This record gives sequence, structure tokens and C-alpha cells, in this order.
Amino acid sequence: MPKITQRRGRHFIDDSGRLFWINGPEDHCYLSEQRQWRRGLSFDDVLDWKQCAPSGLVSQRFASLLAACEAYEHRQISWYQDLYLRRMGDQMAVHRSDDDYKPTAMKQAEAQGARPRLQPWKLPEPQGPVCGLPPRTEVVGPGGAPDLAHPRRRRRSGRQFAEL
Repeated sequence: MPKITQRRGRHFIDDSGRLFWINGPEDHCYLSEQRQWRRGLSFDDVLDWKQCAPSGLVSQRFASLLAACEAYEHRQISWYQDLYLRRMGDQMAVHRSDDDYKPTAMKQAEAQGARPRLQPWKLPEPQGPVCGLPPRTEVVGPGGAPDLAHPRRRRRSGRQFAEL
């Protein structure tokens, strides 16, 4: 049976890593599967940065949020495809997948003086050229001379770097 491993408000994630949202009023709600397109984010990061969107897969209606969760854990869900919700989810995914995306509420808070937040999927800029090969320990070759640390290294002039 599927098990809800994390829940925050109307969002939950199951033991398979699938994310769901409970939509609608509390006394007449339904489940909606959510797609995530960035890997490696925590459950809270996905929700805070709105890195999910409806897949179009929806359930029947339930009388309460708790009833929806219990039905999910007991495999009592009838799933349907909602094409309108799918198209809306596709549009949301395109908009939210931009590298510089920030939710509107976050932008407004920053405009009012809140601390700016860096997207968790962005890596810090390197401080100059980066090799790309993993660091190696020095290996001593035949005759006691150290092998080159980067056997496929090519030297480039400053002009070649500027043209990159």
C-alpha cells in the first residue's frame, strides 16, 4: 500500500516520491497528482519555490482532507485524466522552469525589504576557469617522475578564452 511520508498543508509526498495536492474546498476536495521537473530539491523547496504543476491526473471527490489521505493510503482512488488541468500544468511548468524563476509572493516580499533568496537549483558561479575533471592525487610514474595531473589538458591563449 502507498504510504504518505511527508505532508504540508494540502500537499503530500508518498514513499515512491510522487507528489499530490488536495484541491477544492475542505468538504468537497479531490487529489491532483503533481509533476516535478527539478531533481534534488527537498519537499519544502519544491513547495516554497513552486516547482511542481498538475499532471492532469485527478481523483474522485472526498468529504474531507483526512478522507482523501486515507483513501490514498488504502488504494481507494479512482483516477481520471483532466485535459484542461493537464494543459494548465504544462503552461505552469514552462513558466516555472526558468532558471531565474521566483514565485510572485517571494518577489513582492523581496521588494518590501525581505532578504533576497537564491534559487536552490543554481550553483554558485566559479571563481575563474574550472577544469571539469575530478581532482586527482599525484601519481608517480616510471622513473619516479610525477604523471601529469590532467593528461588531456590543452593550453589556450588569453585570446582563445575571450572568444569562448
